[in-house]
Amino acid sequence: MNKNHIKILMTENQFQNLINEDRGVNRASISYSNTILDAIEPYITNSLKTKKSDTFNIKIPLKDFSGVWESDLEGYAEFPIFEIRIILNVGVLPPSKIDYPFSTGGGAEQINDGGIEDSFVSLPPKGLPKKVKDLIDSSLSAKFTFDVFLRNDISENDKQDLMYDLRDTVLHETNHMLEFFKKHENSKGNINVALSYAGKKNYNVPNDVYEVWREFQTMVYFSEPYEMRAMVQEMYSVRLRKTFEEFKKHRYYQAAEVMENFNADTMFDVLIQRIEEYNPDYLIPILTNLWKWFITEYFGMLEAQGFTPNKKLEKSVHILDVMKVLQPRINKAGARLKRKFNTLYSISPD
Repeated sequence: MNKNHIKILMTENQFQNLINEDRGVNRASISYSNTILDAIEPYITNSLKTKKSDTFNIKIPLKDFSGVWESDLEGYAEFPIFEIRIILNVGVLPPSKIDYPFSTGGGAEQINDGGIEDSFVSLPPKGLPKKVKDLIDSSLSAKFTFDVFLRNDISENDKQDLMYDLRDTVLHETNHMLEFFKKHENSKGNINVALSYAGKKNYNVPNDVYEVWREFQTMVYFSEPYEMRAMVQEMYSVRLRKTFEEFKKHRYYQAAEVMENFNADTMFDVLIQRIEEYNPDYLIPILTNLWKWFITEYFGMLEAQGFTPNKKLEKSVHILDVMKVLQPRINKAGARLKRKFNTLYSISPD
């Protein structure tokens, strides 16, 4: 393990600070995040050398989690993983396709006990010690996808910053996995993601127009409770290496400020202006279609997941109605995110 790699992992002191001063950062997933980074790091190192795009299937077995239950039995019982499966996609791109030397992203697969292609829950495996089995009734096979994009002129000097960025992503997605597991164990089924993804597809709307709608959708997504918790967890990782002034320039912090000040009427005016600049004759058709596509997908996903709709959205007849209904939620979420982000600086980084 090289020196740079050691710096990336969260230390025991940092973990203990979270235990002493819980600020909305979930502690149970920290050890798993470190384990994931340990598993991924050699592939990133190799990709930096070869500069070749590739996809890697990585499996982390039960034995690699023994340190989790030995150091934090209660934490493991809250989030008992018996294996982690990772699809790591590495894409190498020319400078014309990526502005920064690297970018990372990822996803946590929701739990589907009917298929092993997703995350799934089963009985605790035989390899677990009795003291662990006595505390749990089930355990999780967690599946993640992580995407790492590298510019083809990236240098070894960028590796540490790349790994820090990947750590932020891993923490974020591990927190989502914990939420999926808790939801599953509480017998409430999947997390309601209808608002997160309704209207996401662009059905032939001009890009300049859709850009405004996409900004609104992003604010709605960031206001989802599960996404807010994951954002705070990710921002703790950012806080550990950034001054407060640098921290406030992060896209999540800036997004929180935009959300806090969001005004539906103002954004709707911008939307109208963009459509009229494109073609005034398309004003009513585009506004109507944006609302229709959003509502159709929203109710379709709710029905598939077995959730009831927001009554105010159910009564909406116009895209402005949708924006106005969701404005208070977005404003409150932005203010809350800022408070939580700021509070992270009361936790010692050592």
